[in-house]
Amino acid sequence: MAMRGLFKQVARQVIESLTVSDLKEIMDDTVNTVLYHMDQDERLDFSYDIITSALRNMLAGLTVEQRRDLLIRILPTILAEFPLDQLGADDLLTAIREAQGRRTSP
Repeated sequence: MAMRGLFKQVARQVIESLTVSDLKEIMDDTVNTVLYHMDQDERLDFSYDIITSALRNMLAGLTVEQRRDLLIRILPTILAEFPLDQLGADDLLTAIREAQGRRTSP
């Protein structure tokens, strides 16, 4: 087995033994470390990939009601962190149309 494969196998075994709190702390530290070493374009691409992948995985198996409840909980954070005053109606309509085209069923 190649060294990378062995490392990934050991990492998976360690991850499976962690508490949720420990795992969250390690994930936060890892993301912060990785982001620190990236330029702005790499950071944007990485952030998009991580957020969309994680979101799909986190939503898998949730009911429509659970998804709605989660959206209600995270929407204030999203609204606080993004410059919504700089978005035009066309930007929002385009995003809504794109989202409708991608929509997956729970």
